[in-house]
Amino acid sequence: MFDHLIHIHQQFKQRTIGIELQRFKNVVTKPGKLRYEIEAYNEYLLLTNAFALPIGTRIISDTNSLEVLTSQNGLEGLEEFSGLVAIELPANTIEFPIVEFIQIVKE
Repeated sequence: MFDHLIHIHQQFKQRTIGIELQRFKNVVTKPGKLRYEIEAYNEYLLLTNAFALPIGTRIISDTNSLEVLTSQNGLEGLEEFSGLVAIELPANTIEFPIVEFIQIVKE
C-alpha cells in the first residue's frame, strides 16, 4: 500500500524543503457549482483521491494541471499543486465528490 505521508516527507527532504505544517484539506463539491478555487500560495496541495473524481474533472494551478481521463481514473499516486488552484467538474457530473488534498506549508 502506498503511504502518502512517508512519500511526501521523503520527497520534500530530497528537495530540501522543510515542512512547517501538514494537514488534510477537503473541498466538498455540491450540485449547482462546477468550479472551485483554492489559494495555495507558499504551500503545496497534494491530491490524494484522483480515482474518486469524475472522468473529465480538471485541476489547474500555477504549477501543474491534471485532467482525469479514463486511463488515469485508477491513479494511486499524488499530484502536487500550488498557487491558485482551480477545480473544474464536468458539466455532466451526477455524483459530487469530496476532493481530498494533503496540505503542506513550507518553513
